[in-house]
Formats: sequence, structure tokens, C-alpha cells
Amino acid sequence: MGIVRKQALANSVFSYLGVIIGYVNLILLFPTFFSAEQYGLINLLIGLSTIYSYLSAVGLVTSITKYFPFFKTEDKLHNGFVTLVFLIASLGFLVVTVLYLILRPGIITAYAEKSSMFLEYYFVVIPLSFFTLVFSVFESLARAIYKTSFATFIKEVGIRLLTTVNIFLYIIHWLDFKNFVLSYIVIYGLSASILVLYVFISKEYKFSLNFKYVDNSKLKELLKFGGFVLISSVTMIITEKVSILIIGSLVGLAVVGAYSMYFYIASVIYVPMRAMSRISVPIIAVSFKEKDYKTIDDIYRRTSIIQLVIGILIYVGVIINRHNLFYFLKQPAYIENFSIFYFVGLAVLIDIMVGLNSEIITNSEKYKFDSLFNFILLIVSIVSNIIFIPIFGGLGAAIATAISFFTFNYLKWRFIVRNFKMQPLNIKQIYAFIVGLLAFVLGEILPQIKNVFIDIVYRSISVSIFYFLIIILLKVSLDINERVNVYKNFIFQKISK
Repeated sequence: MGIVRKQALANSVFSYLGVIIGYVNLILLFPTFFSAEQYGLINLLIGLSTIYSYLSAVGLVTSITKYFPFFKTEDKLHNGFVTLVFLIASLGFLVVTVLYLILRPGIITAYAEKSSMFLEYYFVVIPLSFFTLVFSVFESLARAIYKTSFATFIKEVGIRLLTTVNIFLYIIHWLDFKNFVLSYIVIYGLSASILVLYVFISKEYKFSLNFKYVDNSKLKELLKFGGFVLISSVTMIITEKVSILIIGSLVGLAVVGAYSMYFYIASVIYVPMRAMSRISVPIIAVSFKEKDYKTIDDIYRRTSIIQLVIGILIYVGVIINRHNLFYFLKQPAYIENFSIFYFVGLAVLIDIMVGLNSEIITNSEKYKFDSLFNFILLIVSIVSNIIFIPIFGGLGAAIATAISFFTFNYLKWRFIVRNFKMQPLNIKQIYAFIVGLLAFVLGEILPQIKNVFIDIVYRSISVSIFYFLIIILLKVSLDINERVNVYKNFIFQKISK
């Protein structure tokens, strides 16, 4: 766990710093200076470009970390690995772009009535998708050589900080909304370019257009795996974005904005998982290659409980501070739809509770089953969204997300238990939920202070101290207790001097 803990710590610091900047953008700036429709449009563009880029990647984002250990060579050419990645991504983007242009009449028809603003920005999706593709591919290349921190910094801090600057340029009328969107694309382009430069400066890869270095036998296996991962990753991404796409078509951009707002807030719960995943995935891939199942099981169990403990605190923290959140989110579309967070947040908790199940299946010899589970997820998600959105609007989308995530994670959890004899769940997860419930009760009964900033600080600190004291006393997570002991001994040593 040493390298996982070290890199995960750096990733977590950058991720939470990004969360702070993101909250400034999301809670303070966007609701104040942009309409719910404008914010909804931005999220619709991001949602489409994410699906677009994952289709173009043809499973490369996951394939890179799994197969790099098999291609790796001392000469840094790695059997033409980077050449293959470049070729596959380029061809994938070309094919998807042609399809996007061909399908334009049908897509426009679907959004013409409820989200007509999108029609003006239809072609903006193409460059945004390209830069998203480049960034995701080179982020995976960085992850394969255990250099995850800088990519995390760019993604979580750099892009959001530049977005803040972009918003201020809009506020002072240096940019109108159309140029704001175009500048947003430039930010992604700049970030992708910096990451590409960083990867090659690392000197861990050499790029050559001479295809004689390519190992054909490994190419066939890579493409086969990439095909299955493409199905898995695209269905997963579509599932995450399908609510936004259906809301935009059936309800309107204002509700897209509200749903996106609360999904983003809930996604903060994912930060520890993503930080650990970035460095854990390459280790899991190598461990499968070396048949070191004990290491995989250890990572699986320990990351699961850490993620849940932190996730529950974040979930409770948002709920007990909802009145403070409303102080910043003044638009009715946001305030009236807070119930979305209850179900979206619960869905995320379900997802992180079973830890790195997707990463384990994808990097095993049974990776094909991940495509099956993701396809089931997609079907459940589409059906539940179609059922609940017309009835409950944005809340219906949140309910559908919770149902989909539960079904998906239950199936994968059972699969791993049966096939790999790995079990991340035990009584400690129940302890974590009980402590979280007690923390929620404390947060609800604490008296409210009129000053919103003081209330946020005192309420959050009080509940956090109460929560972690019980978590530590019950020894819910060995890693958390170990960290506490390290810091305690460090402090005592300083005092004793």
C-alpha cells in the first residue's frame, strides 16, 4: 500500500483543491452570473463530448494500463505501444466524427423543442471531444508509468482555475456567452497539450511512426480487449450522462442545470476513490500478470472501507448544510430540486462501497464480463429514466440513477465473490453507516447561526470531529487509525523536544 498511499495522498490533495475551486465556480459564480439554461447547456456539451471521446478512444483509457506491462521494453519504444495508441485513437475519432455529422438531423430534432439553445453549439462538440480524447489517452499513459499526480493537478486544479478566469472575463463583459464557450474549449486544448508535453518530457516513451516496432501478436490482443472495454466504458459513460441527455430532451435545460449541479456536488464523494484508483489500477494489472491475488484482495478491502468512511461524511455534510447551500444557489430551479442530491448521493455511496470492482474485473482474464455488466447497467438506466423522468422530472432521473447503480454494483460484487473469492464488505461498513446516521442527527439538532460562513464552519467541524472520533474508536478502517497514530506520534515527538 506504500506507493498507493503516497500517490493517492498527492492525488487527493489536488482533487480536493480542485473541489474547492470547482465549488467557487459552481456554487458562487455560475448560479449568480449564468442562467440555469446556460449552465445546463454547458453540461450538455460536456456530456456529449465525454461520450464522443470515449467512443473515439476504442477502450484505450483502460487498455493502456492493462497492456503496457506486456509491451514495456528497456529501449522506451515499448514494441511500438505509443504508435499503436496514436493510430487507434486517430482512426476512432475520425469514424465517430463522421457518424456525428451523419446523425445531426436526428439529434437536432430531439433537442429542438426543449433545448433549442443547443442547436447553435452543435459543432462545438467536435473540438471539445478531440481535446477530451487527447487528455484522457495521455492521462492513461502517465498512469501506466506511475506518474499520476501532475495529470491530476491539470485535470482537477488547472482546468477549473482557468475556468474561474474565464468566468471572470465573462462577468466583466470581455467575453459574451458564445465566446465563453469557445474559450472553454481553448482551456481543454491547452490542458491536453501540456499533458502531452509532460508525458514525452518524462522520457518513459519514445514515439516513432516506423511500424516495424509493433508486435502484431500483441496488437491483436490489445484490439480484442479494447473492443470489450469500448462496450464497457461507453455504456458506463452513457449511463452517467443518459439522465442529462433525456432531461434535456424531455424537460429542458434548466432542470439539466439543476441535475448537473447536484450530481457534481455528489461526485465529490468519488474523490478518494478516483485518487486511489489512479495509482491502484496499474498495480492491480501487474498483480494479475504475476498472479499476486493477495495484493489485489488487500487493495480491494482497504480502499473500499476508506472510500465509504470519507464518502458518508461528505454526504452527511452536504445535507446538514443544505440551508447554507441555498444561500448561494438563489435560483428557484436549484433550490426546488435539492431532493435530487439525496438519491444521486446515495447512488455514489453504493458505487464506492464495493470499491474497485470494475478495475478488478477489467484487469482480469474475465474482462469480457465487465462489458455484460455495463450493458445491463445501460439498459436499466435507460428504462428507469424513461419511466421516472416524465413523472418526477429531475428527481426521477436521480431515482433512476440510484436504482441503476444498485443493480450494477450488486451484480459485479457477487461476480467477484464467486470467481475471485474476494470480499470487501463486512460489519465495518454497517458501523460506518450507523456512525453516519448519528452524525446526521447531530448536524440537524445543532442550532443555526445567522452568519452563513460561521454556520458552515462550526457545523461541519463539530460533525466531523464527532464522526471521526467514533470511527477511530470503533477501528472501522485500519489505514485511518494508522494515519492517526503516525500524526499523533509526530506531534508528541515535536512536543517532547
